[in-house]
Amino acid sequence: MTDHMTIKTRTTSGHRKRAGLCLGAAVVVLEVVVLSGCGGGNTAVPEPAVTVTTTPTVTVTLARPTPTVAATTTGSPRSDVAGRRFDLGTIVRVKDEGGVPVIIFNRWSARDVRDSTVAAKGLTLRVHSDAPYVDRNAEVTYQIPVAPGATFTYAHCISIDQPARRESSTLKKFTRLQDPENLVLLTLDRQGRATRARNDPAC
Repeated sequence: MTDHMTIKTRTTSGHRKRAGLCLGAAVVVLEVVVLSGCGGGNTAVPEPAVTVTTTPTVTVTLARPTPTVAATTTGSPRSDVAGRRFDLGTIVRVKDEGGVPVIIFNRWSARDVRDSTVAAKGLTLRVHSDAPYVDRNAEVTYQIPVAPGATFTYAHCISIDQPARRESSTLKKFTRLQDPENLVLLTLDRQGRATRARNDPAC
């Protein structure tokens, strides 16, 4: 009886061992299945990389061009005698151009003196009774603006043997001079404007 019970006990133990092995195998299979299933369902899909490009904003400020100032003031009357230092002749008339008086000048010549010499050096106007000056071309006139502050000196012959009497005058009075005192020597600046005027003290 003792031996029988021992065999039964072993049989029972062997059955439990087999059951345990099957259960362990089932658990292993289940774990593999579960792990395989979980791995397949939860696999992370890599997201595409996002590239951010930053473009700097550049502000360009354009400077306004500086206006170039011309050598002569815009709108100033032109001079037909620029380049000369002196001019000899008579005042035909005076016109106003933009508030600037402009002499319309009839050029004369001095006998035995080149015009280039008169233009560069001028002449000494002395008391005389002859005719040392001549109008060679009365048809041609020249425009000569009057510079601000220009001076006018009137010379009058008292006697051929005495110095001329001189006094300050104006452009307006110079336009009224009569022959033979109306011959005028103009002093000019670099722009060809009259800065000084003296008349001929003819007797």
